[in-house]
Order: sequence, then structure tokens, then C-alpha cells
Amino acid sequence: MGSRWGALCRLPPLISWTVMAILLVDADVDSDAAVKFLKVPPVFSASSSATFQFEVTEGRNGSSCHDCSISCKLDNYNSFACERKEVTYSGLLDGNHTFKICSSGSQGVRCASYNWTVDTISPTAYISAASFTNALNISVNVSFSEPCTSGGGFKCSPSHCDLLIYGAGRVLPSTLRVLLPGLKFSFMVGISADVQFGRLILAMDKVFCTDNAGNMFKQSSDSSFILHFDRRSVFMNLTSHVPEKLLQLNGLLRTVQVSNSARDLKIYLSFSEPVLNSSEEILDLLHASSGLLVPTNKSNLGNRRFGYLVQNISSMTVVTISCDTTYIITRQGTPVSPSDPITFLYDADRPSVRLSTTSNIWTRQHKIPVLINFEKPVFNFNSSAIIISGGSILSFHEITKSTYISEIHGNGSVISVEVPENRTTDIAGNKNLASNLLQVNHYSTPTVSSLLSIVATVALAMTSMVATLLTLSSSSLLYSGAISGQKSYVVSEPSRNLLVECRSF
Repeated sequence: MGSRWGALCRLPPLISWTVMAILLVDADVDSDAAVKFLKVPPVFSASSSATFQFEVTEGRNGSSCHDCSISCKLDNYNSFACERKEVTYSGLLDGNHTFKICSSGSQGVRCASYNWTVDTISPTAYISAASFTNALNISVNVSFSEPCTSGGGFKCSPSHCDLLIYGAGRVLPSTLRVLLPGLKFSFMVGISADVQFGRLILAMDKVFCTDNAGNMFKQSSDSSFILHFDRRSVFMNLTSHVPEKLLQLNGLLRTVQVSNSARDLKIYLSFSEPVLNSSEEILDLLHASSGLLVPTNKSNLGNRRFGYLVQNISSMTVVTISCDTTYIITRQGTPVSPSDPITFLYDADRPSVRLSTTSNIWTRQHKIPVLINFEKPVFNFNSSAIIISGGSILSFHEITKSTYISEIHGNGSVISVEVPENRTTDIAGNKNLASNLLQVNHYSTPTVSSLLSIVATVALAMTSMVATLLTLSSSSLLYSGAISGQKSYVVSEPSRNLLVECRSF
């Protein structure tokens, strides 16, 4: 028996299984009894059925044993009598199996066994690679579910490759590498430089190899792969939900983003192609000059759009937001072109207004100038927003958007001017607060005082007239010689003349 085992060890594996089937596993050393298999399944079988035929011999001449009791057993199932010397199994599971025969006779118990493997599953292959790229060459792996070496196995040459490429690309056969013999292969696929974007379909060929059990290669859902390539630039657009307003300032039209509602303070980053970064990762790349940015946690449209809310800012501030695109990663690896920062004004303060005048609080002037000063520019403010008591508006002029002047004609003893609240708005839409109440007291001169003033004025005028006439008369008399030179002081001093005249009366 020892010589038989030595010979077995030197035989090829397939022959070893057959030889082992006729060896006595549990018999006396000097016994010539044997169990011989006449029909067995292949060592690697693609069938779930198996048929065994055998005979039991004894004696040196190998005659059949007619009085032997024969039992058969499959794997770990119970033994059963198999006197017919033929057994068929069906519905066998994939895997290793053992069939054992035992013969019990006058020479004792003798057993023999046969091992084989059931494999009904066809081999398949899985293609793996980066789904998106901007490169000219990309690495591709092909992994088989089991060795598929019969029929030549997986091959790739300049004339033929078992991996098929549909699209603007081709396999580079010189790059083929065997990672695991019969199981895993790696190679490069070249993509045309003349095409900026598109896709390649990679698929395994049909029926080009078999496994050890004889199962033909079969394509599966993973035996094909879609590779997207895109070398175009990826753009980012930074926008906000803050309303835009068109204003004319200093004769120029300008567009500004301004709001007085915190609900409008949302910004969005939109990409022309999906990116791999998360919302939290992009948040770390944003910079706000004021406030705190918080993700909106809404749909990102397949990693194309990310939203954030600006919080914790003062009641009036200018906010500028920018994004560093250096660390934003696109699916195909293309850098993201930077976007201009956005700037908007948040203003929730209502504009206050103050009225003043250059006139005294008590005045007898009928025209009273009123200066209207807002703390910040307002729009659509006009004279109809002013309430006047004891007078009326003569004129209204806009100096700047925050300064206005009006001339009031007073026709009462007390003139009151005010601007009520909610009569105008600032650029953010905030309505104005009520102004202070401006009051001017108007007065006129009493009638008696006016008469006395008139009488005094008339008397003074008459005195001046008489003095003038006397001066002229004296000059004429001196000229004619009626008055001597000694009295010339009368002409030179008319007031003394008038005094002499009065005394003579």
C-alpha cells in the first residue's frame, strides 16, 4: 500500500482523483478486496447532477463480491443501501462534494470515496475606473469572478482586445498588466484629444473563455461601464436673493442690491458641472465681511447648487461675500473658474427727518424758509408729504436726496410745519419716522404806533423842506446884495437862519 501512495503523489491532480477512487481507504493490508468506480462526474462539473457506477471485487483474481453488503453516502447525509451499484444525484448545490462507498463482507469493511466540485455559475468580469475625468489616458481594471483561462483567457493585442470600446477612445495594449493571474488585469484607455467632452462605453466581449468546469463566460450588468470625460472649463456663479434696484445717482443709472428683510439675505453658488465638495466644505471656503453664513440644507441639484443664509448682522451694514475656488473639486478634476464677489446693503433702520428754519421764532415776515433734512437719502419725497397749518407752500426744491428746502407763506398767527411718518422710503424700502413739529409765531405792528410813526416822518420831511427853501432864498439875497457880507453866516448856517426866523415869530 505504501508504494501505491508514493506513486499517487507523483501523478497529476486530475489523474490523482481517478486513482484515489479505486483505492481502499479502510481495509486490511493483506486484503485483495477493492471498490472500483466505473462512472463518475468530472472533477470540476458544470452540472448539478451526478451519476456513479461502481463494482466491488474480492480475491486476487478480482471477481465480484456477491455476498457483500454495500452502502453509499453523499457528504454528511445518512448512508443508504446501494446494492444496484449505480447511484444518481440531482439538484446538487455548487461547491465541493464527497461520495463514499463502503462494502461489508467476509473480509471485513472496505470503503472508497470520490471528491468533485460542482460549479454551475458562469464566470463574469467587472470593469472599474473613474466615472469622470478630464485626462487623455485613464486606468481601467478588469476583475473576473473566477479564473476564466480555458479558451485562451483574457487577451488584448493591437489586433483584438476582449474589452470593447465604443466612442472616441481605444485600449492601449502595451499597458496591459496582470495583477492577479487569471483574475485581475489593468491597462490604460486613451481618449481622443480632438473631442472636448463626451462619454465612452467599455464592455466585455462575449464568450471568449470558460472556467475549469466548462461554463462559458457570461456578461453581467457590471461587464459594461460608462466613462464620462469633459475638458471644458467649470464656472461658478455667486448670486443672492437680495432684490436689485435701478437708481439714478448724479445723472448715472446704477443697479444696487439692497433689502430691509432678513429673509432676503440668501446667497447661492451655482456650478456649470457637479462638484464633489459637500455643503459644509464649501462653507469653509466662503468669506463674509459681516455676519455668519449658515447652510440652507435644501436640495443641491446633484451637487450643482449650494445655498447659505446670512445671519447675525447689524441693522444697517454693507456685506461682501467671496469664495476661494482653489479647493473646490469637480467630478472630472477640472479647476473651477473664480467668480466675482457679491456686495449688498442690508438696512432695517427707518429714516428720521428734522425740520429747521433761518427765521426767528417770532417774526413779522410772511415768507418763511423751511429746511428738511433726512438722516439718509429718501426717494419719491415731494411737497405733498408736508403738512402745514397757518400757511401754504410757495415753493419746494430738492437739494440732494436727503436735503430739501421749501418756502412757506404764513397767513396766520402761528405757522406749523411737519412731515408725518410713512410718507417716503429709503433705498431699502424703510418708511420714514415722523419729523419734529416746527412752529413760527407771526406778528404785525399796532395801528397807533403806525400813525405816530407816519406823523413823525411827515414832520421831519416838512422841516427838511423848509430848511432847503430858506437856504435857496438866502443865497439869492446875497447874490443880489440885499444882505451885507457881515451877515453871511446866515447863508452858511441855514440852521441858525431857521432859529432866527423862529425867534422873530
